[in-house]
Amino acid sequence: MPERIFRHEESLTRLLAMMDILRVECPWDREQTLLSLRPFTLEEAHEVIEAAEGAATNGDWQSLRGELGDLLLQVVFYAKFADEAGEFNLHGVINELINKMIYRHPHVFADAQPDDIMEQWEQLKAKESNGRESLMDGIPPLPALAVAHKMQTRAARVGFDWPDAQGVLEKVSEEVAELQEALAEHNSQHAALEFGDLLFTLVNLGRKLGIDAETALMSSNRKFAQRFRAMEAAAASESQSLDTMNLQQLESIYQQVKARLAQDNIHG
Repeated sequence: MPERIFRHEESLTRLLAMMDILRVECPWDREQTLLSLRPFTLEEAHEVIEAAEGAATNGDWQSLRGELGDLLLQVVFYAKFADEAGEFNLHGVINELINKMIYRHPHVFADAQPDDIMEQWEQLKAKESNGRESLMDGIPPLPALAVAHKMQTRAARVGFDWPDAQGVLEKVSEEVAELQEALAEHNSQHAALEFGDLLFTLVNLGRKLGIDAETALMSSNRKFAQRFRAMEAAAASESQSLDTMNLQQLESIYQQVKARLAQDNIHG
């Protein structure tokens, strides 16, 4: 019965009580493990990112509230696994987070006044990872673009970095030329390697420009989906289907839709 949850006054206590009940009484929740939950966690994290963009651009805060709740449930779930294993609980997670943030913010909780707060943050994080053999260790299994960004950021800690975006732009041109050479060889394996190098360099360019490649690509994906749906709708309004059109017709309708959506955004 819901009163088993709502008899608790604090929201956090209610949440923990709900998780205790689900782990005992729900067949699906009961059979989950640390490994089985991983794809759901990744999905929920991406949905938070998308909802955050919706809140920032469209003022859709309600969707963000819902997605944050879904992501929080993932955190509570993992903490429950640890509690069942006798390792730690959610309160331990929260306390460790608080201690970590105090340590990483000496300019707020102590008397330190650094010239560069972000440089100080990276230095403190680096001290925490002294036990690692390489700066490349400990990078989580994120999407490939996000992993590339993290790898490049870590390499930059020791000065292995381009001085500015112009240097990366020149590298992009070099990688494009190498990809063209591989394509001219009709060597698919070589082309795949060069294509990967080009993507890696583009991530580096985004980093130098202050653009996160993963979220930028997610935004472009959504934009393309919106345009393609509009193409389908435009074709249907003329009693046509996209699969009956030739490439020239498809390009024409795409450009019409692109212009109309851009106009709608200007006047929206």
